[in-house]
Amino acid sequence: MREEMDAALDALATEADDLAALLEAAPEAAWRQPTRLPGWDVTVLVAHLARGIGRIAAYAATPLDEPAQHDRLSYFHYDAAGMAADVTARAREAAQGATPTSLVAALRGAVPAARAAIAGLAPTTVIPSAIAPITLRDYLPTRELEACVHGLDLRDALAAPLTPTPGVLASTVATLEGLLSAPRPAALADDVAFVEAATGRRLFADPRFPLMA
Repeated sequence: MREEMDAALDALATEADDLAALLEAAPEAAWRQPTRLPGWDVTVLVAHLARGIGRIAAYAATPLDEPAQHDRLSYFHYDAAGMAADVTARAREAAQGATPTSLVAALRGAVPAARAAIAGLAPTTVIPSAIAPITLRDYLPTRELEACVHGLDLRDALAAPLTPTPGVLASTVATLEGLLSAPRPAALADDVAFVEAATGRRLFADPRFPLMA
């Protein structure tokens, strides 16, 4: 289980570094570029990305002495529309006063902070989360999915190829296939196409989709 967590953190670090390099190569004006998330520009999106990975260290600082209420799949059984306003408010708050330099630093620093925070914790340690208590082992894949999906949103906003790094993509596909509880449609054999359709970024004529938005 420790190896599983190490692999998840390695995948997150690779994705964060790839996105940071993309941002460092972008002109300053790109930070004001709108994204495909209504009302979010690149600055707000990156603040949300960095905060999302940063939650690992934040939650690991206050482990709980109670049972987990969710696993890596049931974590995503929440009212996305009902939570949207709060998520946007937190993202905007994280972006307030931030600069491109500080946001890239936050993105690059989130995984090292997570490694330090969980170094002495067992994979079965229960931590708080925005949804409900969850084990550390099950929380990390939710961060991989967030990084993969919002990494795609960022690449789209910057007109970059939609190519998540392999580790977060594989983890995200596994989670989404678990949520589907059935073989994915043959038309979505491409992993990125599947992730995009499953998360409502791409229209797909199947009543089961999107699995989450």
